[in-house]
Amino acid sequence: MLILFSIIVALLLLLDFIKKHQLNQSSCAIPTLHPCYPLLGNSLLLLGKSEQKRFENVSDVHRKTSRIQKCWIGPQLIYAVAHPDLIQRILTDPNCCEKPFFYDFVNLKHGLFSAKYKLWKPYRKSLNSAFNAKILQSFVPIFEKCSREMISRMKPHSRGAPVDILQFTSECTLEMVCQTTLGTEALEREEKSEFLSNLRILFSRVATRIISFELYSDMIYKLTSGYYEEKRARKYCLDYAYQIIAERQSNLRRQPSSEDSEDGYESRAPKIFIDQVLSMVDFETEFNVQNLSEQILTILAAGHDTSAQMVAHTCLFLAMFPEWQEQIATEIQTLLPSADVELNPELLRQLTVLEKFLKESMRLAPVGPIIARTNLADIELDGVLIPRGNVFLFNFYTLHRRKDFWGPDAEQFNPENFTPQQTKQRHPFAYLPFSGGSRNCIGARYAMYSTKIMLVHIVRNFRLSTDIKFENLRYLLDITLNLAFEHLIKLKLRE
Repeated sequence: MLILFSIIVALLLLLDFIKKHQLNQSSCAIPTLHPCYPLLGNSLLLLGKSEQKRFENVSDVHRKTSRIQKCWIGPQLIYAVAHPDLIQRILTDPNCCEKPFFYDFVNLKHGLFSAKYKLWKPYRKSLNSAFNAKILQSFVPIFEKCSREMISRMKPHSRGAPVDILQFTSECTLEMVCQTTLGTEALEREEKSEFLSNLRILFSRVATRIISFELYSDMIYKLTSGYYEEKRARKYCLDYAYQIIAERQSNLRRQPSSEDSEDGYESRAPKIFIDQVLSMVDFETEFNVQNLSEQILTILAAGHDTSAQMVAHTCLFLAMFPEWQEQIATEIQTLLPSADVELNPELLRQLTVLEKFLKESMRLAPVGPIIARTNLADIELDGVLIPRGNVFLFNFYTLHRRKDFWGPDAEQFNPENFTPQQTKQRHPFAYLPFSGGSRNCIGARYAMYSTKIMLVHIVRNFRLSTDIKFENLRYLLDITLNLAFEHLIKLKLRE
């Protein structure tokens, strides 16, 4: 038995050496991250480490990479890409729109987040109309309503100890995305709480697997409790979505085909996502119930968590920098002197101080900090021809802190980074809070509308303060940028 084991280990070491040698020879001009061990490669940066330490180690790799560097996670070669020129080259190349194998762990092959390129391209084209400006503007009353309800839930906590503001922003964004995707009845069903609980379990287990290379093997993963938890949660969520779709299809068949107002203009009533897709002329050819269910689950998970984290991070920065908080409060009071004034896209555009502050928050705390791509064709980077099928990793958290693009104080919080003059002269791919290229985030404008409206209502109603220091902020390695501790903020009602 010992001899057999020794032979197997020897063969693995030989195959590992041959593979690394061949790939290193073809891209010898690109430096390799060291130390790099047989079989393990650079995986000791992640193996056995806490989520916080994993995040710090991955960030250090990109921080110390000027342009591009080779890394080995076990037998898997990964190119860490750090320079905006190279990031732009890859993300704008139509042959680099594929997602790597570990996105398959989401197991929603029709969802925009994880779909393979051949499926993603027609879906994205069909769904672009569901996120156009006119439809997003019709959602503003929903965003306002949900924000006001969030404020009502926050007010009882305005005289006590610090609270985790993420619990309020998370519930609010969940209500927003449910109402704009599935309709209000999705939140009124008796099974709502169980559905939302299973949705969180599903994507939490997937996130854990994506960042844990030791769970990449299906055989190993199926031996863990996480696999069975994920399987049960996925089945419940998909069954729930099937019921909603069937009901909405039935309702649409009974409704008139057009709902114009008396003055000839289209009704301003928001047309929720599920109705838009179901009413498409080519629905039967582009989608089916399974496809639509997966699209909906993707939107619910991504739209809810990312916006909730965006607002929570921004509120923490507001609490840390009270002088900016008061500038924003003054701007809001000037443009919106009464709480009865309805927000609209034009008013939101005029909140320039809030805009700068929010963008700076997304610079230092991008909610999608790390993404990856695979090239479907050979690509030349820095004079090196990289064969098809390789994985490229981008870290926007470190990209947004490069001193050669953001100045010597790149690690400091400064909304003046987003004055028109500063923005105009900066590299277009030095700031990517919603990724870049054709496979960027389809919900970017949705997120900006909903986030700004939530922040307007929060700043209008409360003064925020915190005992957390800016220099003590720490994050976890996950699909989204999660704080390593709670967003503890003190709330004080404004007069």
